[in-house]
Amino acid sequence: MNGKKSLKMLISKGGIVFAILIAFVIFSIGAPKAFLNVSNMITILKSISITTVIAMGATIGFATGVFDLSFATLATLGGALSVTFIAWYGMPMPVAMLAATAVCVLVGLINAVVVVKFHVTAFLATLAMQFVLDGVIMTYSGGAMINPRVASASGQQVVREVPEAFWNMGASPYIILIMFACVILVELFLTYTKHGRILYMVGSNTSAARLSGIKVGAYIAVAFGLTAVFSSLGGMLIAARSGTIASTAGATFLMPSIAAANIGFSFGGRGKANAVGTFVGAALIGIVENGLYAMAFPYYSINIIKGLILLLALIMSAATARAQE
Repeated sequence: MNGKKSLKMLISKGGIVFAILIAFVIFSIGAPKAFLNVSNMITILKSISITTVIAMGATIGFATGVFDLSFATLATLGGALSVTFIAWYGMPMPVAMLAATAVCVLVGLINAVVVVKFHVTAFLATLAMQFVLDGVIMTYSGGAMINPRVASASGQQVVREVPEAFWNMGASPYIILIMFACVILVELFLTYTKHGRILYMVGSNTSAARLSGIKVGAYIAVAFGLTAVFSSLGGMLIAARSGTIASTAGATFLMPSIAAANIGFSFGGRGKANAVGTFVGAALIGIVENGLYAMAFPYYSINIIKGLILLLALIMSAATARAQE
């Protein structure tokens, strides 16, 4: 029995790492020239960078027990505002980025007020906010893709060129370095600071946290605010990488970010949202997607594999939680 239990613990704690190793071996054998080279490894890191940055916000939310569905749309808002504040309104790049982030944080705090003061579940409150933001972005962009190099659909003229430093954020190695910096910051914050540990406490047992004298509402607001910060940064990276930003640009990162954060729950047997686990989850998704393309797997079937990976990760997370009981 002890051997069986030890095997279960090993699988639950190291299952994601084993999955990455297995996927790596399969794709290295199946498509050695296309997959197994340094250039492609860098491509994988670059491909998961935006997902990982946005997922850092979701990780903080999950750690606090907050399921924010609006974070991907916030990414679109952050990206759209940052480039247009520079191009259309002539703001210096740092000021524009801070202003865009401030707007996103304000939206996050509105979510927190609705959840804390009006007792609406985070899932429903942020779902409603997602629809509101979709409309706001469409109205702001005039229903067209935002290209900061040309006039807007509503006639807004370009008064300042977006600096090369902004576009560089979306290129290697800067986008990869930004991703790693975000992972390290969130890991240190959640694991080694008092406020990070309190966020975990609020997420694991809200009633106990409140009875302990913790201002639960304030920490939920912190979680929403930090989620907005990483969403905004992720949106800026989307704009920097593509040079334009569509009204649905962030939506493509919603499910991958949620999947990465949930896959990370079981990393190291933690059984809770954590930054390193989220990065490993994003890496697993990125490796599988890249490897399937390398092996000429039909693109329209790749979501089936990604969905099965998420399902398996949830099973592993549940197994980790049972093992810790």
